[in-house]
Amino acid sequence: MKIKLVDSKLLLLGAIFAVVVWYMTITSIDLIDDNTAYFVSSMQADDTINKLYNNLTLLYDTAEAIASDKDIVECLQQINTDGTSDEMISTLWDNMHNFTHITTNLSFINNISIVSIPGELVVDSISGLGTNYNIYERGWYDESLLYADSAVLGTPYSNIFTDKITASIIKFINDPVTNEPIGTVLLSIYLEDFLEFMQSSYRIANTDMYVHYNNNVSYIYDGHFISDVSYDLDYDAIYKDANYNIIEYDTSFHQDFGIVMAIDLDSIKANDYVANNSSNVISQILVLTFGITLLIVIMLIFILQPVFGAISSLIHIIDELGEDYPEYNTGISRVAEMAKFIEKSLPKKIKYLIYYDELTGLPNRKMFKTLYRTFSNKGNPFVIMLLDVKNFKGINDACGDYIGDKVLIDIANLLNEAMDGTDGTAVRYSGNEFLIIAELSQIANDIGRFYEQIILPKFAQPLQYTKPIKIDFNAAAIANPTQCGIEDDMITKIYVMIRRCKELNTSQLLIFDNDIYSVYINEERIKETLKWAIDSEEFVLNYQPIIDKDKQIVKAEALIRWFSKDLGFVPPNQFIYIAEQSRLIIDLSNWIIERVAKDLRQLLDMGTRLQISINISPIHIMEDDFVDNVKAILDKYSIDYNLICLEITEGILIEDRDIVKQNIKQLQNLGIRFALDDFGTGYSSFSYLKEYSLDIIKIDKIFVDDTTIKEIAIIDGINRISTALGMEMILEGIETQHQFDSLNQFGLIQGYYFSKPITWNELIKMLTM
Repeated sequence: MKIKLVDSKLLLLGAIFAVVVWYMTITSIDLIDDNTAYFVSSMQADDTINKLYNNLTLLYDTAEAIASDKDIVECLQQINTDGTSDEMISTLWDNMHNFTHITTNLSFINNISIVSIPGELVVDSISGLGTNYNIYERGWYDESLLYADSAVLGTPYSNIFTDKITASIIKFINDPVTNEPIGTVLLSIYLEDFLEFMQSSYRIANTDMYVHYNNNVSYIYDGHFISDVSYDLDYDAIYKDANYNIIEYDTSFHQDFGIVMAIDLDSIKANDYVANNSSNVISQILVLTFGITLLIVIMLIFILQPVFGAISSLIHIIDELGEDYPEYNTGISRVAEMAKFIEKSLPKKIKYLIYYDELTGLPNRKMFKTLYRTFSNKGNPFVIMLLDVKNFKGINDACGDYIGDKVLIDIANLLNEAMDGTDGTAVRYSGNEFLIIAELSQIANDIGRFYEQIILPKFAQPLQYTKPIKIDFNAAAIANPTQCGIEDDMITKIYVMIRRCKELNTSQLLIFDNDIYSVYINEERIKETLKWAIDSEEFVLNYQPIIDKDKQIVKAEALIRWFSKDLGFVPPNQFIYIAEQSRLIIDLSNWIIERVAKDLRQLLDMGTRLQISINISPIHIMEDDFVDNVKAILDKYSIDYNLICLEITEGILIEDRDIVKQNIKQLQNLGIRFALDDFGTGYSSFSYLKEYSLDIIKIDKIFVDDTTIKEIAIIDGINRISTALGMEMILEGIETQHQFDSLNQFGLIQGYYFSKPITWNELIKMLTM
């Protein structure tokens, strides 16, 4: 099952994300474009209005300057008192033209006029002199203007000469003496020119300009000037289908005078400068959007890496669960579904893995505990059989693990078949060990018969694989409650019987025997106590003298004895092999060698030399540091090496290990002698004597028990061969005078005839007698 990194939901989610990002980007660009155009339009409008205010302020100041010009005022005073003259007109004209340069750059200023109120004449910068000019009949006149302290923009009116809508900046000139109005300064503005000036000032976009006054409005719309329209225009309705920014200004230079700008935002966007700037902004937005999207993708990859790992783990768990799960449901979007599936299936699988063997499907060791409690709680007698497959390691080595697993599976199936018809169960207890638990009543209360007639026939024929494999068991059985109680007690006892079965190398079923178990218990007590016996100084050495035919002590053999505080006297044949199994024999042998060295040192200090024989375990002599340890102990007490004889058995020689040969040779080179003990009980091959060049041969007691002519002839033959090999002979187990008399001619004598094993002090007494 593979991880689907992309599935329909994920693709849909990705598509939605892409669409959203694209939509947001385009929307943002459009919004920025619109906002930019709106901002630029408003900024340009404010700039245009500010320039207008500055220009109007200049015109106000110009009107004020003309009205306060000394020559003009004096001229108007003279006209008021003396009447009009060409000189006066010329003076007004000349002085007025001193100010026309100010208005030259303002295209919306039509003309400058100076009016003499009493003379009813007007001097105009364009049309020259006009007469019969009664200000009180003019459209611009308002009585409030007479009292204005500064120049004022009058209400727009229709010019009687041109019919154009005109607005004038007005400043009355008062007689300095009488303070009566004697004249007026007019700066006339045609609204059409004014609006065109405003349009031309707003250079960056197409603009419609509106001026409203006295509930009327004049404006330029789509290049056409329209005036005196009732001021009820709905700008939103006019421009509802166009992208315009409508900006209204209530001017400070006239309370009833207002300006409205309708700015085409699309024309701003089309402006080269704005378009270039917008392109740069859009490029940066696109780069930023791409960068953010890429960053999000990278972050998602890093964030989703653990998710991929988790999905992989989930899929692995699903595969391990062995449950049916549709592969199309393994995408990222299915994580929750996969987790729920595992949550549902995992407890069953865990329970199976905990309580059942995955290979064979049989209940395992943990499940057996439950089964044992169940059978015990029923109160009915039941039996437990332990079947250990013989030579299973050999099967694995010869045929491979695959065949080995097949063998175990087939054994499990056959045992299940054997349990048909009973409530019993087969259990795989460990690697090649199976347990059977069943009520005695369901196997006819005959354990042996059930094993021989039901179980063994299942394995009568070899199992067929690449080659046939015959299955045999080490088998043991125990009954509950008569022979065992709790599970631990049962397991201990049945394993003791299996060990006995292996020792006997039998395929028969061994039913629990309390005598065999008692021996085991005693061995376990010995094993446990043996660990502390050396440090507790519970061991002692006895020495058995070895004599010549004149009954002179020429050697002695050191024999260990154990007097346990807890167990009492423990014979060597009960603890030596246990010490070898636990490898405590190494420490014990080193202790014996050192004890012998101490005793020899005492004897040497007394001036007596005696060779002592020490029995060496095969386990000890095969140690790499055996030679170094022996030499170190003897050197510690300054013992001559030729006073030590190490006794070994044929079993060491049969293994033919290089380390044994090396160790024997090195110690012989030092002067230590080697004796072959118990000759005649094993293979008794003279080839070993020749190959290893041993120094002494000890004839076992079996050859001397019956000193018949035949035994004597055998001993004589062995003696001749050993003499030819340069070996000394010692005869063990000599207990009678007859044996001594018959055999002392062949070699040295050791046995109860002369002395049983005795303490070191007793040996010293015998040596000094």
